[in-house]
Amino acid sequence: MFALSACASDGPFEAESLEGELGKDTPAERAGLGFTREGALERASPVGGERARQAEAARVVRELWEVAGARGAPGEAWTFDYQVHGGALTLLSFRRTTPGQGMGASVEWSTFSRELTRSLSTLVGVKPRRLRFTLERGPERWRFDLETVRGPVAVQARTVPEALPGASGPQLSDALAVARQLLPASRVPWQGRVHERARLQFEGLRLHPEVELGVFEVQEGSGRRSAPESTDLRTPVVKALLPFANAVGSRTVEVELEGRHERGEAEPRWRVVAATTLEPAPPPEAMEDIAREYRAMQEDILRRWREEVKDSARLAGVWSFEQLAYWYVGGFIAKGALGAMEAAAPTVVSVLGRGGAKAAQWFRTVLIRTPPAEREALQRIWMKVEAEGLAALEAGEQAELRHILAQVEKALHEPLDRQAKKRLRQWARREYFETVNPRLARELGPLRMEAYEIHHRVPLEYARVFPRMEINQGTNLVAVERTVHRSINRVWESVGQQSQRLDSRQVEELSRVIDQHYGSWFHRIHVPAESASALAAAEQNALRAVKALLER
Repeated sequence: MFALSACASDGPFEAESLEGELGKDTPAERAGLGFTREGALERASPVGGERARQAEAARVVRELWEVAGARGAPGEAWTFDYQVHGGALTLLSFRRTTPGQGMGASVEWSTFSRELTRSLSTLVGVKPRRLRFTLERGPERWRFDLETVRGPVAVQARTVPEALPGASGPQLSDALAVARQLLPASRVPWQGRVHERARLQFEGLRLHPEVELGVFEVQEGSGRRSAPESTDLRTPVVKALLPFANAVGSRTVEVELEGRHERGEAEPRWRVVAATTLEPAPPPEAMEDIAREYRAMQEDILRRWREEVKDSARLAGVWSFEQLAYWYVGGFIAKGALGAMEAAAPTVVSVLGRGGAKAAQWFRTVLIRTPPAEREALQRIWMKVEAEGLAALEAGEQAELRHILAQVEKALHEPLDRQAKKRLRQWARREYFETVNPRLARELGPLRMEAYEIHHRVPLEYARVFPRMEINQGTNLVAVERTVHRSINRVWESVGQQSQRLDSRQVEELSRVIDQHYGSWFHRIHVPAESASALAAAEQNALRAVKALLER
């Protein structure tokens, strides 16, 4: 409704057809995609579904088997905590609560999975809650229990169910490298037992190779003689770590391992007996009001990365400028990238360093001023950072990122091109009537609204002298009837060739002149025939005032 007519320009007015330009928008922009009130990502098409929820349940059963079921001894008991959200299941922690004794009848995977999978997807549901699976090993089979436990919604939890692929080559390599650090340094005494604790860091889909080793203690055995070890000992550890890669954002997982050597066995056995995703620190103050939106974009990026949609051309139209802006600003701040960006883009860093939704809205206008090829390159590089971390960027990618940021910085100090102006006017019109002044929209109604345009108090033509200003911020937008706006445009046009030499102080003074002489028509319903003479007088007075300012 709010896009029935083009917003008039600030400066030389040229009648433009909005309909022709809309065909150049991406599908996401035409759909007006952004975020819901709860911070969830709006999408052009639905995601998830019953089949995806079933796949989630099947994956959970496999994780329970790999960690506990395949090697459990009679009497053993485990708990696994998962966050449910929208049917997606994210592993938060697991712990062996009771050790087993001896050897019972072997349990087949088919029996284990059949008993647990049958109705799991239905029992899980879609409402946000924490679920605890309790597994107890009897002489011949596992017994299961499922209950809801109290706890906040985990910030690293996924919200869209999907059929996750198996571990990728890089993920397996990461887990093997970590297991290699944990096990060889922790020799198991002959017929003894050791306990080890460590902290691991996940970034997106990747597990950092650096391990923060913690407590290591020999609980049984003298330690004078060590049991022999082989590379096969790492397999149970790897399988226990991989499920934690299926979460969102940066997170720390604390793991506890047990190494045990039994009489008569050739080598020791290693198991991860507990693992917990630690509660993250609150977001930086600069990110508090955009944290939810940023996490929603993180999840969508990881989902597409898993699907190997890494070609930016294939992603055209998937996200709107608003969604991308929240993602970039959130990522730059959360990953501590602003310091490294300052030399190439000091203005960008100074604004984004303030953080918050206002910084994201400002960066949206920056993106529209950036050439499409550079926007696509930035999107491609930052997707890799989101999925694998800043350290994953190669030297050539780091240089390309610095070049893109330098070009973004340069564009801030140059005039807006015609396409950027048209897009900013479209956004200004929609956001003014939807957010800034919906009351006026209701009073006008859709038909009368066609005669009203959005005036930028600081015109788009002068955005270059206010590089840190969000030119579409609410305080810079005014709704006026078309004849009033044309009169305002004539006043600005009277500046002529001097417009190229105006600085920010002079533009602000001229803006105050416009406010002084036309303010009575701002944000109000106006009937042109009733105040034609008053409007003409206002224009003449404003022209004289502008001339006087320019002659000083």
